[in-house]
Amino acid sequence: MTDDYAKRRLAELHAAAPIKRKRTTPFAVVSLPAAAKAFAVANCPKATLWLWLLHQTRKTGKCTVAVPNDALAKYGVSREIKRRALRQWEAAGLVAIARASRKTPVVTLLRSANDRRQNCQRS
Repeated sequence: MTDDYAKRRLAELHAAAPIKRKRTTPFAVVSLPAAAKAFAVANCPKATLWLWLLHQTRKTGKCTVAVPNDALAKYGVSREIKRRALRQWEAAGLVAIARASRKTPVVTLLRSANDRRQNCQRS
């Protein structure tokens, strides 16, 4: 009787549909300080800023992040580079920026720039 059950169960398992895995977007896990150092050597502080933005959205779970100068200064991104990069990305439709006089800009990564599968809350 045990053999009959084992044979039937084995046949059921083979007849079952194969498990379909979801396709994921390729990503890299990098250390933010190490990446900032590599981008500094390559003379590309805008890439450091972009990586920092992605890191903050992932860390907070929200698509909207405040971008203070002092947080970026330790990674070698000056306020002028930040200003220029944010304006370029806004013109390209990658981000939306809320600016207030003498206040830190609040940046929202837009859907086209953000991974569609990332679970960030719109605020």
